[in-house]
Amino acid sequence: MNKLIKFNGLRILALALFTTVGASTAGAEAMLQLFNTSWRDMADKIPELAEAGYSSLWLPPPTKGSGGLSVGYDLWDPFDIGGRNQRSTVATRYGTEAELLNLVEVAHRFGIRVYFDNIMNHRAFDVPGYNESTPVDVYPGMVPEDFHLRVTADGFYRKWDNVRSWNDGWQVQYLNFSDLIDIAHENPNGNFGYTEGSSYPKPRFIRHPSNPEFYDRMPNTNMPPAYSDPWDWAGNTDKNVYVGFGTNNGITTAMLAAYPDFFLGRRGRLSPARRALVDVQNEGRRPAVGRGQARAGLFFRLI
Repeated sequence: MNKLIKFNGLRILALALFTTVGASTAGAEAMLQLFNTSWRDMADKIPELAEAGYSSLWLPPPTKGSGGLSVGYDLWDPFDIGGRNQRSTVATRYGTEAELLNLVEVAHRFGIRVYFDNIMNHRAFDVPGYNESTPVDVYPGMVPEDFHLRVTADGFYRKWDNVRSWNDGWQVQYLNFSDLIDIAHENPNGNFGYTEGSSYPKPRFIRHPSNPEFYDRMPNTNMPPAYSDPWDWAGNTDKNVYVGFGTNNGITTAMLAAYPDFFLGRRGRLSPARRALVDVQNEGRRPAVGRGQARAGLFFRLI
């Protein structure tokens, strides 16, 4: 797998080019950037696009933005792909979760790969704990210490400036882009406090104690809790069990509470969120493509 990563301010462009396993030759993909239309309309066009010779689609973020009219780059909840009533809407600008899953299913039936823009650098414009009426957990599963924020004298939070100079690596890493609230991927948080450049430890807690469907691995319940390891992904491991995302995956709220160290995770919540997008095509009715194969059919442009 060859990756071309271009750092343009806070915008990371990652294009993954995959070679088909077992093929003697690999031809270039014919990609169509298909934005500003609904998942339903896209699905209706798939036969025509396949006949025209397109082998992949580049699609906008499928996750919930600030509202029903958002194009998706002001991300609100990376686990909501049009199936939860948030921000006064269930559907995203492009449609519902069911319509998205159908689009991916139809595309794969015609041999068309699907590329999504995946927002990992920031959330939207709202500031958690901005004042007494703004919850500190306004973004699902996140708290103020997860972001690069200024703490006011009265204990509320404000954004820092947008990047003042794109030639300054520190600013690119720790200030905002287009006034979107910047996520602190590092630990400790390198720009959180009363003065610019202050640091603060990142919090560790079960991000979604009431949503077991947001987790894709469960501990080995036949062993003591300390035995299991959520990040041991070696083949035939007994440190954890892969069950996939979604309801009825076997993980319960009681299990989350009983195995807190396992579900705390040690790499934040972005990796599970990204894997959840990979698994959208496995939610439901795609018997022709197994999970291992499916992972070669979805790609991301990271922003």
